[in-house]
Amino acid sequence: MRASARRWGLAVLGMLVAGTALAAGSPAAQLSMAPAAPIDPFDYSYCGGKPVYPVIGFNFATACGPRNQIGLGRRGHLMWLFPPRREGDAPVRGKLLLPEAELKRLSLLAEVVQITDPPPAAPGAVIYNLGINFQGRPDKRMRTPVSDAYTPANALYQAMLKLVPDAPVLPACEGALRDFDPTLHPAERAGIPAAP
Repeated sequence: MRASARRWGLAVLGMLVAGTALAAGSPAAQLSMAPAAPIDPFDYSYCGGKPVYPVIGFNFATACGPRNQIGLGRRGHLMWLFPPRREGDAPVRGKLLLPEAELKRLSLLAEVVQITDPPPAAPGAVIYNLGINFQGRPDKRMRTPVSDAYTPANALYQAMLKLVPDAPVLPACEGALRDFDPTLHPAERAGIPAAP
């Protein structure tokens, strides 16, 4: 009886060892034992094995001018839509896949904007609405004028605009407004009093 139990125990042990050896040689085992690829700290998440970037959007206009739009999509495409330059022309639109270095730079600038307060309201010739969305974090939204003074939001706006090969439509207007919504029709903005 003891010999039989012993033989049975050895047989079970042999099967376990053989099974482990087979499993280690299987493709699934080789995948799990492969070293993990290093994760770039600038890639906030992955989708289908590709890095995903923050969504950044600007709507901007002068007080009497039409709305311009520029944005960065999750897959690293810079997109823009500018109004027609002359009546009867088509709007100017485009899309450009940015190189990795530029995407990292914009992501870093957006990160700084995400953690800073908007600047105080001040008169400006151009005002923008800004929206930033990092996955899994609260959206950042602000409306502020473009100025020569450094702010993280202005730095991000200027960096994105420099990457666009087309020029926005920003006609000069009389005076400057302290605050307006660039998505409003220019006629609606005409009723907003100019800044003193």
